[in-house]
Amino acid sequence: SMTLDGVTYVGAVKEKEAAQKQYQEAVSMGQTAGIVQRSGRKMEKFDVSVNIAPTKKVTFELTYEELLKRHLGKYEMSIRVNPKQLVNHFQIDVHIFEQQGISFLDVDAKFPKDELASVVRKSLNGTKGHVSFKPSLRQQRKCRDCHDTNLDGEFNIYYDVHRDLSAGSIQIVNGYFVHHFAPANLTKIPKNVIFVIDHSGSMSGTKMRQTNEALLKILDDMNEKDHFAIIIFDDDHETWRNSLFQASQENVAAAKTFVRTIMASGATNINSPMLKAVELLNKAHQEKKLPERSVSMI
Repeated sequence: SMTLDGVTYVGAVKEKEAAQKQYQEAVSMGQTAGIVQRSGRKMEKFDVSVNIAPTKKVTFELTYEELLKRHLGKYEMSIRVNPKQLVNHFQIDVHIFEQQGISFLDVDAKFPKDELASVVRKSLNGTKGHVSFKPSLRQQRKCRDCHDTNLDGEFNIYYDVHRDLSAGSIQIVNGYFVHHFAPANLTKIPKNVIFVIDHSGSMSGTKMRQTNEALLKILDDMNEKDHFAIIIFDDDHETWRNSLFQASQENVAAAKTFVRTIMASGATNINSPMLKAVELLNKAHQEKKLPERSVSMI
């Protein structure tokens, strides 16, 4: 909704082209207008564009629902911060309420200027958590006398709720209910993972560097009961050790040394390395080298 001169105008859902045309017409006439549209392919990412007429003060309010998924033992909310200008009264306020009680609350503010992280305030009291971020104009500036802003980054909030051996919690709204349950201390199922890594010439530069960094992080997170193998490919393929190995500290360390040597070159042929990965998994299962109760993936 948009509140202008004490009057609230509720937004309408329209086709993309029609909404864009109406917004541009309002802008060309110097009128106050706003448009919210999906960004990219994902529905949970959107762009907000606004135009404010001269001497007008307007309040924009955007209300939406987002399902927070629990991943690796925590809920995460990410706010992209990039106003592209200095803002007199910039503020992020996040209020969290969980009936089960909040077990922890962390904030990771990733901005070019380290000083901005110290502006974050958080509090936790049983079932309620609060996070606030209110940088002053001085703290927003890139330099003392310039008008460029340091507010360009991610504002991430992580938390989890207390979990016990109960049946979880039930929410009832408008005659519908949803049952939330995530038992704690479940036995982890061993994983058998074959990493098939493209290192052809098209991966050169940032792509290859980010792929290697991601693989190193994944190897660090593997459990000792897991098994893994690595296949790299360009127009041909190469298998590290030609078998699946248990994710012991020694094997993980050796694999990380190998990953750091992966360089981009050559053409691309993904068929043969995928067939090789299937062959490795089938052979390991036939030879009973993998746990019976395990999950295999490529």
